[in-house]
Amino acid sequence: MAYGARLESVLGESPRGFESPILRQINTEMDGPVGGTVTRPSDTDSVKLRPHVSVLRQGLLGVVAFSTPVFIVLYFLTVPHGPWKAVLATQVLASIVVVVALILYLRVGIWVNRTSITEIGILGRIKRVEADEIGSVFVATVFEASGTTSLPQLFVRDKQGKQVVRMRGQYWSKASMDIVVATLDVPKHTRQDSVSTRELRDSYPGLLYWFERRPVIAALAFVALVGLVGLVIWALFDISGMT
Repeated sequence: MAYGARLESVLGESPRGFESPILRQINTEMDGPVGGTVTRPSDTDSVKLRPHVSVLRQGLLGVVAFSTPVFIVLYFLTVPHGPWKAVLATQVLASIVVVVALILYLRVGIWVNRTSITEIGILGRIKRVEADEIGSVFVATVFEASGTTSLPQLFVRDKQGKQVVRMRGQYWSKASMDIVVATLDVPKHTRQDSVSTRELRDSYPGLLYWFERRPVIAALAFVALVGLVGLVIWALFDISGMT
């Protein structure tokens, strides 16, 4: 009886046995080799997940490494007798964009419990999906575009098989995905073999974003957008007399 009482105290009242204590004890950051951050929120029934901090670090280093020599050269060419004010305005605008992107990334997170999953996306959109609206959780290992590496991805699907929440290995740790799988009280499916994005597009079209389903159209739209932004910026500089 004493041993049974001790075992019951460890397992708690959760019908999932040892899973509940594990989730309750996740109250420290795990930003190590697995990446991502898992913290315990004020609501002890939920687990708060954060994306990889290393992605943010690498992005900032990339921006600094690319922009610093470019602006040095531009200032060197324009300060004596050129439109250096236009270069300064461009640098200020780029810095504002970087700061805004930093703030948005730091707000990204997922909160999950047995009955729901809530996501704050990169643009600040809050999406809450109840467990009774979820058809299943699907996990697969997906090849990168280069085809040399593969990373896990988790898809929370609705009743029609459409993705409602997605966790990609570039941004989320496998530990965070495992917590979502263990916590949500919904059917789970795992694909054992690794797949390419093309195979996902053919076999599970509802899982991918529109630009992954139509890569050619997405590339053309991106080129057109970059060109349009460049023309608008140049027109503004020309009107203001900074060119």
